[in-house]
Parts: sequence; structure tokens; C-alpha cells
Amino acid sequence: MSLYRRRLGTAGEEMALSYLLEQGYRLLEKNYRCRFGEIDLIVEDGNTVVFIEVKTRSSYLFGLPQEAVGWSKRAKIRRLAQNFLLSRGLEEKPIRFDVIAVLCLKTGDFNIEHLKGVF
Repeated sequence: MSLYRRRLGTAGEEMALSYLLEQGYRLLEKNYRCRFGEIDLIVEDGNTVVFIEVKTRSSYLFGLPQEAVGWSKRAKIRRLAQNFLLSRGLEEKPIRFDVIAVLCLKTGDFNIEHLKGVF
């Protein structure tokens, strides 16, 4: 992954986290990693544990950011979520899977779209 793409992704995750905190969500974990991979953000929305995949793009050239969360990525996130819940003793909590799409334009403007319960 190029340095530009890594920085863009990190900036998108930071924007998404700021947005979520402003909306009253509580951060549980950022960049949770285990043997199955990584989840960008894990937050609480009231009593619900929310697993969030953040997708950031600088243009629509390759489609909408959320279109990059396909079947295999969803399956991977489900495995990661199960691992997280079991490791924290949270398996009885309600859960939700969200995607946050961030479009960062070269002008410095950005757009955040929060898609709740998408899978």
C-alpha cells in the first residue's frame, strides 16, 4: 500500500472517529487486531456494540467507498467481531455492523456517510 493511501485511510478513520464521538458513541477499540485481521473501529451506541469498517476515497473514480465492502470483507469482519466479543465477555450484548464512507477531496472538503446495520 502506498504512503498516500495509508495516510488517506488514517485520515478517514480519524474523521470517522471524531464524527462518532460527536454523535455520542463511546470508543471501545480502534484498529482491533487478532489472527483474523483488523476492524477499524469498535464503539458502543447505547447498549449496542457496533463494528465499523471505514472506507476512504479521494474521488469516485473507483466507485463509492462503501462498495469496497464486499462479501469476503463482511465475512472477515464477522469473524473478527466474534473474536472480540468472546475475548471481552460481551457475547450477550446486541451488535451491529456499520460502514462509514469518507470522501476526501483535494480541496480539503470531505463528506461522511454513516451506513448503519448494513450487514
